[in-house]
Amino acid sequence: MTTESMKEERKFLEKLAKQSGGMLLVDTVLDAARDPRCILHKHFQWDDTKAAESFRKMQARQLIQKCVVTIEKAPDVQIRAFVSMAADKVTGGGYRMMVDVLSDDDLKGQLLHEMQVTLVKWKKQMHLLDRDTAEIIDRLEGIVMAKSKGKRKEVSHETP
Repeated sequence: MTTESMKEERKFLEKLAKQSGGMLLVDTVLDAARDPRCILHKHFQWDDTKAAESFRKMQARQLIQKCVVTIEKAPDVQIRAFVSMAADKVTGGGYRMMVDVLSDDDLKGQLLHEMQVTLVKWKKQMHLLDRDTAEIIDRLEGIVMAKSKGKRKEVSHETP
């Protein structure tokens, strides 16, 4: 997708939002996109059989994301039981069991790196809204970076 077509699509979505009093509704977007001449039409699967299968895959992802496990050392803390790693998305994606990721130094390092990338994104967004919360995210980013560097040091000591 070109930058120009993305701009055109954004402008179209902004127009729909303005027509609805500033609120962009999913149903409004879908209704507009039904027209084959609409700039958004190409983003949707119009074959009902394929769309139904896509929807079921989305439901499966949601189910996987809702699964949690309790940490034995902290019984009040629940974390996701499965995690999707960026490196796996290159080869088709999927979800790894969190216990496996946390037990493997390389995977744990990858997860820490992904957390760091997410925190950078959050920080950029939070600076637009609230300086105090952005500072909390700055501190959290520092903690994740320290953990990540510590993990790399541990791994480098183990390798010749």
